Amino acid sequence: MVKTAIADESYLTYLKSLCKPDTCTVGLILGQPSTGKDFIIHLARTPLGQCDTAAKKSITPVKPVKHINEVSESVVADHAKHATRMLPGGMFVLGIFVVSEEDIFSPVDSKLVAILNQISKQLSMNSFVYGNPSNCEKLVLNLCTTTQTYTCKSYESSTFKPAEIKFQPKIATKWLQLECKYELDQVFTILEKDIGWPLRRYMTNILESINKNLHNAVFIIDGEIKDNDEYLESVGKKRKLARSKTGYHENTDSKALSVTILSPCKAPDSNTDPEITDCGSKIRLTGHVASKVWLHPKATIGTASEAIVQDIVRSLAARLEMHWDSLIEEEHGSPEDTNSIHEPPRRVLVTLPSSKITLSDYLFPGEGPQESQISLQELLDITLTADSEIKDIEGQADLNEMYMEEVESADDVLPKLPTDTNKFMYIVGLGVAFLVLIISLMVHYFRSNS
Repeated sequence: MVKTAIADESYLTYLKSLCKPDTCTVGLILGQPSTGKDFIIHLARTPLGQCDTAAKKSITPVKPVKHINEVSESVVADHAKHATRMLPGGMFVLGIFVVSEEDIFSPVDSKLVAILNQISKQLSMNSFVYGNPSNCEKLVLNLCTTTQTYTCKSYESSTFKPAEIKFQPKIATKWLQLECKYELDQVFTILEKDIGWPLRRYMTNILESINKNLHNAVFIIDGEIKDNDEYLESVGKKRKLARSKTGYHENTDSKALSVTILSPCKAPDSNTDPEITDCGSKIRLTGHVASKVWLHPKATIGTASEAIVQDIVRSLAARLEMHWDSLIEEEHGSPEDTNSIHEPPRRVLVTLPSSKITLSDYLFPGEGPQESQISLQELLDITLTADSEIKDIEGQADLNEMYMEEVESADDVLPKLPTDTNKFMYIVGLGVAFLVLIISLMVHYFRSNS
């Protein structure tokens, strides 16, 4: 069966705009896979320069690439990693596109295979980013500038197969959006024997715990609990029919489905005696993750639940990775007995120009929309015209509140001091009085004998 994908015809126009003499352009195909067909939501040209995205530094310009053999597979794979961080749950890097003068499939260029393998390898390095979908088949789209025609193939297990991309005017895909806010306020203890681990290892264990907890959770979508194999579009259908009979209509295209996550609560084992364990330290994770995912109408409840899990864990893993260097610097630069409060980047959303689907970017404390505009231009080839197009859905953390919780105030400490001092003076007074009594008795005894 030939693999099929659909995309808006504006993306074909975008590809043709990249056609230049003696130039080869490589980029990523972003979208949502499904059993019947894949849905392409965006094409992003790969910046073929050196870019420190975590530090938000600009790309170092390089000379134009003339042939695909001049493209570094590590640069494309690194672009795929950064782009995946910005995708909502359920969306992936579906493949790559190449705009070149030659036909890269006649014969198949070895560099093409190297790029695809490196992308899969890079995206599988951190399982919490959910870089590769369950079906690892990748699309390859080649637009030949000489003939102005395009060819598409799918790649899996070192084999290329025929594939088809249909560019359609104003695709009538009715995307369903789901929203939820995942609250975090957990304390993770560090055992005495585990003191001295790298901070990365602690955070990896925390991500693993959150990921496991979410996979065991129950998802209530728009107030309903349904079987995993039911279609997502069936949610709220009875209420919609009842409202239509009463003459009430609402714009369901723009209304998001609210998701509530019920986490499992493990009951204590009554047959096991409580065990006291010495803990050397702790890590407290507090705040919330704002999640918004987009799914095609034929997606199932199980697919929707998995997309929510991917979105939350991917977002946490992405911002912790971006914050990693600063976390380590603060750890080594602080005294061992000092509490450290870290503020990872916050999530902001930007709407794609051709649809209502939103992608993510992450802003460090003190950064604003201008920094986001730069990263979106460099990584996704999206040009924003106004700051209002970037939605800050999480807001900045209130560190003053954290410090108030962690540090005991002077009002709490001072009242204790007089109490301790009075006790000490009372004990000293008793001791002195007892000593005076002994001395007086001894003096009286010697005087009586003399």
